[in-house]
Amino acid sequence: MNLSRPARYAILSCSLVLLSGCAAFRTADSDLDTASRQIATGNMTLTAEGSGIPKAAITPQGDFLVAGNPVDITPQQRQEVLAYRAQYIEIAQQGIAIGHQGVDVGRHAMAPMILASLFGASDKTIDASMDKRLAGVRAATAKLCERMPALMATQQQLATDLPAFEPYATLTQKKIDDCRQDALHDISV
Repeated sequence: MNLSRPARYAILSCSLVLLSGCAAFRTADSDLDTASRQIATGNMTLTAEGSGIPKAAITPQGDFLVAGNPVDITPQQRQEVLAYRAQYIEIAQQGIAIGHQGVDVGRHAMAPMILASLFGASDKTIDASMDKRLAGVRAATAKLCERMPALMATQQQLATDLPAFEPYATLTQKKIDDCRQDALHDISV
């Protein structure tokens, strides 16, 4: 097979793009794995909306810290703090799994998309192919939003039972509705 010089450059260029893309996908997977470990084993950082409210954290042992200082809590409050932390971590881990799924879609779509583009596929055709590949990611994202009302209920109960937690109970119905709307919009695209 005798390839012309422009064809050889095109193939070389595509190969370089694929190689750099592979490195980017490995980095993304590694970053997601690191985040997963940190979420499971590190302090869960909480921020409040508004100025002047210090950062807070929940430790893996169930300590509630405000500005780095432990808040006195009862054994019952500690159980609630730990339950909230566990629920939050489950949702965060589900989000990380969706991130891995998205990276995998990108990894497997890169070469076909480049080839389709090189051989004259229209933007509309390429977009439709990518939308089809992303359908599972979008559906998983919508399911993630379905878990938010239960998290908000747990957060509000904790804020009632542990008043120092109240400024950090920032999940609202509007945020849940926005999550659902964004996920549904993405599914219907």
